[in-house]
Amino acid sequence: MWISVIIICIYFSFVLDLLVLPIPSEASTVSIISSEKAFFSLKSLRSLFGFLISLLFYLSPLFISILFLLNSNIEIMPFHIVVTGVFIAILGRVISVKGTITLRKNYGKSLVESAIFKLSRNPITIGMHLTIFGLLLCFKFWLLWIIFPLYLWIFHGKIIMEETFLESKYGNEYLRYKEKTPRYLW
Repeated sequence: MWISVIIICIYFSFVLDLLVLPIPSEASTVSIISSEKAFFSLKSLRSLFGFLISLLFYLSPLFISILFLLNSNIEIMPFHIVVTGVFIAILGRVISVKGTITLRKNYGKSLVESAIFKLSRNPITIGMHLTIFGLLLCFKFWLLWIIFPLYLWIFHGKIIMEETFLESKYGNEYLRYKEKTPRYLW
C-alpha cells in the first residue's frame, strides 16, 4: 500500500510541475499538429498516435498503483527492488525539475547551455525516463517492459524534431553546443 501512495505523490509532483513550471516545446504534439496544413495529414496522425501511446504508457504506473490500492492481487517486486525503483524515480524527478527550472529561467532569451544542460542536451527527458524506469521496477507487470522501448523510441523522435528546430533557430551556436554536449549522457 505504501508504494501506491509514493507513486501517487510522484505523479502529483508532475501535475505541480506542469502548473507551476510549464515549458513551451517546439516538438510538443500540439505544436506539431498545429504546424501542419491539414490536421489529418500522415505526420499529424502519427504524432497524435505517438503522443497517445506515450501518455498511456507514462500514466500506467499510476493506474497500476491505484488498482493495487483497490485490489491487492497485483504483485509488487521484492522490497529491495521496490526501494531501488523508488530511489531511481525520485532521482529522475529531481533531474527533471532541475532541468525545468534552469530552462524556465532562460527560455526564449538564449540557448540554455548552463547547469544541468552542460551534461546533457535533454536532462528533463532523461529525468522522465529515469522516473518511469524506477516506477516500472516496483510492480510485476511485464507487459510494460515490452512497451518501454517503443516509448523511448517515440520520445527520441520528438527530440530529433526539437533539435531540428533548435538548429534552425540558433544556427552555429546550437551546432557547437551539439558537438560538446551529448544528446543524452553518451
